[in-house]
Amino acid sequence: MDKKDIQREEIKTLIETPYEFEVEYNKKVIIQKKFFFGLIPYEKTEVQKVKEKFEIKPCTLSTLDRLCQYQIELFFDEGKLNNELEIFNQTKLIAYKNAKLMSNIVTVAVLGVDYSKSEFKRVSNILYNSLTPAKLFEVLNEILKSQDLANFMHSTRLASIKMTISPNEVE
Repeated sequence: MDKKDIQREEIKTLIETPYEFEVEYNKKVIIQKKFFFGLIPYEKTEVQKVKEKFEIKPCTLSTLDRLCQYQIELFFDEGKLNNELEIFNQTKLIAYKNAKLMSNIVTVAVLGVDYSKSEFKRVSNILYNSLTPAKLFEVLNEILKSQDLANFMHSTRLASIKMTISPNEVE
């Protein structure tokens, strides 16, 4: 194996290794208790801290398609960030418009092929309410790695090359 083949194998190994992260959030739990000598049952709702692990696996084409649907909607006006007086206001506006979209992007990457609307809603809500900006940055870097857009572009470019058997264009 030459040097390029070794690098390709290392990249392949990095891309195919799932990325795991843990999120801590508050969950309402219904506890059944009894009072009056154990004769009368009642339910009490308590809030407990729960930790849940999520895993981002390498993207399939369907997952890549769903990720791109959300990524296209992201709002970011680079021109207004050049003005020093507007940076703080623009940052708040960007956070307001993109926070839910970012949690949806992470949710799609976490669910991957196992996509259902109820699970999407549950995971999206957990991530929206518990991810910090620093953790979001770390997770999004892993999502971009798992998308492997460079190989997708090379495959698309390779498939679109005109073949010798392509029909002649009629003028």
